[in-house]
Amino acid sequence: MFTHIYLWTMLILPWGIFFFLDKQRLKSFLPGGLVSALLLTIFFQLYERYNLLEIKDTIFPLTNTTPFIYGIYIVLPTVFLYFTFGNFLLYFCINAISDAIFAFGILNLYEYMGIYEMKSQYHLMIYINCLICAALIYLFQKWQYIEPYK
Repeated sequence: MFTHIYLWTMLILPWGIFFFLDKQRLKSFLPGGLVSALLLTIFFQLYERYNLLEIKDTIFPLTNTTPFIYGIYIVLPTVFLYFTFGNFLLYFCINAISDAIFAFGILNLYEYMGIYEMKSQYHLMIYINCLICAALIYLFQKWQYIEPYK
């Protein structure tokens, strides 16, 4: 029961951060967050397909993707872009730190909670995939960026 409450919280609560950001400027960076969710959904499909990770517990209607992809992993990249866009090195460093926390800390917590089961210890590979995603998200944002106050 606690796990389901936690999963619903990870899906809904992060979206509250957007209430504190400038709406016009936020609209410029939200596509980057959506691309993040798309990339992570693809990676999770690949992890499951190649038996690197098995998702044991999720919430309806999500079957083989955990809710934090559509919560925190849309919100965090959007917020990182919001505050660091224009300075790739700062963006990448912040992302590298948050991805390390995810790959080497949060994944272990989720495994302990019974949300995941890591078939193998591929934390470093997941970390590298997250860094590649971060670079792709930034490139996408550079490509599609629209000045918010024009």
